Amino acid sequence: MDVKRVKFERTGGFAGIRFAADFELGDLPEDQARQLRDLLDNLDFDELPEQLAGGNEVADGFTYSIMVESDERTHTLTTVDASAPDKMQPLFDLLVKIARQQAKKT
Repeated sequence: MDVKRVKFERTGGFAGIRFAADFELGDLPEDQARQLRDLLDNLDFDELPEQLAGGNEVADGFTYSIMVESDERTHTLTTVDASAPDKMQPLFDLLVKIARQQAKKT
């Protein structure tokens, strides 16, 4: 997947804190960009459904929205903690880290 741009948002949680990021892949340090591409490829992100549902809703759980734009298409995924497979957690962690880095710059 030739990723060009990513929009990410995590909402909810106990404190209701929102983390968001909107960035071009080329604006990231090379190691983060490579890690992000690898995580998306390993998940076959562009093949995932737009909504990952299932599991029980967890009070104070997080909701994630990830939009990935490539040359071929734009794909958006929305999920909650209880529905996301465990193998998605490293992607969530990296995107939250990027969102925090962007917030410090503003």
